[in-house]
Amino acid sequence: MNKFPRSAYVHIPFCHRRCFYCDFAVIPLGNKVETIQGYGSKTVKEYLHFLHKEILSIKHKSPLSTIYIGGGTPSILDPKQIKELIDLFKKNFGIDYGAEITMEVDPASFSQDDLYGFINSGINRFSLGVQSFNSHILQKSGRRHLREDAEKSCLWLKREYDYGFIKSWSLDLIQNLPLSGFKEWQDDLKKAISFSPPHISIYDLNIENGTVFKKLVNLGKLKLPSDEEAFRNSESTHLILKNSGYSRYEISNYCLPNHQSRHNRVYWSGLGWWGFGQGSTSSPWGEKLTRPRVSKEYKEWVIRQNELNLDSSLINKDFVYKELDEKIMLGLRLKEGIDIYEVFKEQNWENKKFESNFSKLLEEWEGFLESGLLVRKGNRFFLSDPKGMELSNQILISMFKWWDKIN
Repeated sequence: MNKFPRSAYVHIPFCHRRCFYCDFAVIPLGNKVETIQGYGSKTVKEYLHFLHKEILSIKHKSPLSTIYIGGGTPSILDPKQIKELIDLFKKNFGIDYGAEITMEVDPASFSQDDLYGFINSGINRFSLGVQSFNSHILQKSGRRHLREDAEKSCLWLKREYDYGFIKSWSLDLIQNLPLSGFKEWQDDLKKAISFSPPHISIYDLNIENGTVFKKLVNLGKLKLPSDEEAFRNSESTHLILKNSGYSRYEISNYCLPNHQSRHNRVYWSGLGWWGFGQGSTSSPWGEKLTRPRVSKEYKEWVIRQNELNLDSSLINKDFVYKELDEKIMLGLRLKEGIDIYEVFKEQNWENKKFESNFSKLLEEWEGFLESGLLVRKGNRFFLSDPKGMELSNQILISMFKWWDKIN
């Protein structure tokens, strides 16, 4: 038997309103929500009841070394509700000394007193969803906060980190938002760096089905940076962050020394994790399970887990990472890449099939290896930085084609 997962993701679906690019499992509650008492509190408390119930359904486990509270906008919750959640993990799982406990927060969704409360609850790392420091870009993207809100939140987090009250904090930006040209993007990067966040995540804008942005694109009413402008933005991202002391350890993530996200590396390394909450995904033993995205269906699912039987994917068994193509994709996202021979061994292929499949993959990647977008050292393959990482989709698509051919 394998050791139990040591990481847990918790989904808090509530937000004030849905951003124009968002297709996550969220429940918009408006600007006047009060989660303890008042408008929206009944909805929040009912959800938390079922979330706690789901967490308690796992009876056999090991102490956690990382917890990540994401959303949605978890900072909508009162610090008391966050403390109850962390205390539940302490009691039901145990939390390692030195564990990384991260919480996503949005500017204008929490006060300085709230921040103190979250820290006192046990949060020691924050991920701040700034997305841009340009108020016009923020408004065009459906964000609730403005430039001054983002700057104020950054100053609060910087001060808590400098004083040693938190272990780290991360700042999120979205690249290639509407109105974000080359100058605007450089301004955002430089403003972000001015607060010295130990970790910075840079996400490319994706236009997802069902979003406001998708509808505007279909109507021809959304102007986005061209492919040339987007590539230029990416090149400037790499240069500016590298010259400021940040190392790119994953396609979308940069950090100062010793500030990689321990929790996210669990996903990228193909290790097991628990997941709790509406729309969340777990993979404790290698088989993924995604919970219902709709609130009513999620609550019904939790009741079934408690009254009938746990889903088979949540029961302790030998770990088998069934999705080899996904494991290669995640491994290639990391700076150190992935040892293809090692992940092939997990498939228990006979020697002839092993060598045949490896040769076919090399054929798909031959052009990328020759161009330097993909680098091989022994049996380890990794993307060159910056060009390989910026053009990673081409390399990954070729790998998925290989996977389809051999299956």
